[in-house]
Amino acid sequence: MLVLYSFLVSYAINSISIYLLFVFFLLDYKSAISNKIKIIKSNKLVLIYVLFFVFQFLGVLYSNNISFGLRRVSVMLPILIIPAVLFSEKLNYVKFAKTLSLLKYWIALVFIYHIIIHIFIDLRPLSNFVLYVLNDKLGISQFYVMFILLIPMLNCMSEIQAKNQISLNIVFLFLFLFFIILLANKTSFLALFSVILIKSIFLFKNKIGEYRILLTGFLFAVIIGLAFIPQIKKRIDVVLRTTDFDINTIITKNSVTFTNNTFEHRLLINYLSLDETKKHFPVGVGTGDFQDVLYEKYKKINFKRAILGKFNNHNQYLSEFLKTGVFGGVTFLLLIFMLLKSSSIKDHYHVYIIVCFAFVNLFESYLYRQHGVVIFSFIIPLFLVLDQCLKLKTETS
Repeated sequence: MLVLYSFLVSYAINSISIYLLFVFFLLDYKSAISNKIKIIKSNKLVLIYVLFFVFQFLGVLYSNNISFGLRRVSVMLPILIIPAVLFSEKLNYVKFAKTLSLLKYWIALVFIYHIIIHIFIDLRPLSNFVLYVLNDKLGISQFYVMFILLIPMLNCMSEIQAKNQISLNIVFLFLFLFFIILLANKTSFLALFSVILIKSIFLFKNKIGEYRILLTGFLFAVIIGLAFIPQIKKRIDVVLRTTDFDINTIITKNSVTFTNNTFEHRLLINYLSLDETKKHFPVGVGTGDFQDVLYEKYKKINFKRAILGKFNNHNQYLSEFLKTGVFGGVTFLLLIFMLLKSSSIKDHYHVYIIVCFAFVNLFESYLYRQHGVVIFSFIIPLFLVLDQCLKLKTETS
């Protein structure tokens, strides 16, 4: 509860609560701890999580920038311990269901509070809500906020499907949609669209009529939102009008001016990352050096926007191959594959969260910050365990 509830409000509390999970894991009878360790050893997902972290640590050993490498490893430490805790402990479904129900009220209150302060106290327009509230005040990127908004949205969908407080949950569903629209982020919209698509496949297959009507209306609202948000329209227009696919042309444009085409930026960063990955095959440049190597590449071609913004990979998959070569890269791909394989279209949460995570990692380096690590090491395993509990509950009832 502390991890989920502090995600939007306090970096410190969120970090402390993550490690408290490990403390509680140890505060148990010796026989119970022994049994949990046996469960951990037999769980393939836990072992792959651990292996992925081990490669991050080994990548520090052949890095020149040891201090940066150690900082990266310290940020990623939850990957080593938290999945093991979550997969070996027993989840109390009844209590956790109450936590999820309250979470939608909590997140709604946090957002509404900041919106009121932003508009009526700071006298700023909603169009710069992300810049002043999320980035400056809360210190969290909209890419991570999307996931904490996704959880209560899925809870509302689940409650509506179960015909519990339908009107209230419909109101909350559209409220969270409004919050996602407020993020004005193309990646978040694409992730939301994938959620709606998977949910549609499941519901149309099972012919749940009323819910299909609601889902159609929800999808229509998303499309309307995309069509009328000035920031999104502007970014899409920039991409459509200015995108080139010749890498030399992209390099030339970005070396002579500060361009705004984020799609081209990603193409260029991917090109530079792949070039360095091939040069340092098979072990990569090292956990401590991957950012330094990228900066040097930016300077070499005078990539103005990347030099100013100190861009990271903006692609977690390529980031892992650049850092630790085939060892870390293949392990990360295997872990994503195993998490996807463990999902089911009947899931209430896990399939949507892991599909979104697998997708957005193509466009962002999600494990560069603590919030992304919390999503990867805590939220994804937690909701996998929850859906397994729900399946067991359905089978026994």
